[in-house]
Amino acid sequence: MANHVYSFFNITFSSEADAIDFSEWIGLLPVNENITWGERIEACCNIMIDNLWEDNEDTRQWWIDNIGAKWMYFDDIDRYDDEVHINMTSAWDFPEGLFFKLSDFLRDRYQGAIMQVTFEDEGYNFIGAGGSNHEFRDVEYHHPDFDEMDEYKDSDGCWTDEYYEEMDNRKQMVLDEVLSVIQQDLSE
Repeated sequence: MANHVYSFFNITFSSEADAIDFSEWIGLLPVNENITWGERIEACCNIMIDNLWEDNEDTRQWWIDNIGAKWMYFDDIDRYDDEVHINMTSAWDFPEGLFFKLSDFLRDRYQGAIMQVTFEDEGYNFIGAGGSNHEFRDVEYHHPDFDEMDEYKDSDGCWTDEYYEEMDNRKQMVLDEVLSVIQQDLSE
C-alpha cells in the first residue's frame, strides 16, 4: 500500500479568461499579499474541496469515500496563460474521486477544458494517468513487475537513473493511452 502518491494535474482551458475564472474559483486569484505562498496553496486545496463538496466532512472516512485517499494536500498550483497546473500529494492512492468530481465541474462550467493527470506511488508500486474532456474520461493504472526489472539495478541493488527514466516512459505510455480514449472520434 502506498503511503504517498504524487499527482500532477494539468488543466487546459479554451481561453485565458476561463483559466483566470478557474483560478479565482479555486482561490489562486486575486493574490493575497498578507499570507505566505504555502498558506495560499493550502487555502486553494481547501477552497476547491469546499466548492466541489458543500457537505464535506474532515474525517478520514469521508476523505476515503469521496476523494479516494486518506488525505491530500497541494504541493503547488500555478496558472500559465490558458493552463492551470496543480501538483498534489495524497495518501494510499490516486485521488480518483476528486478527479471525477473535478471533471464533472470542468465539463459543466468550461466548454473545451481538457484535464490531463499523471500520478505515481512513491515506490512506483503503481503509476498511472487520467484524462477528461467534454465527451470522455478515463483513468488507467500500471503496476510494474519488479521481477522483470533487475536490469535497472546497480551492483548494490539500488535503482539506477535508467529505472526512473523507464518509469517516466511507462507513465507517458499510460497517458498516451488515456488521451487516445478521450480524443476518440465518434464520427467514424
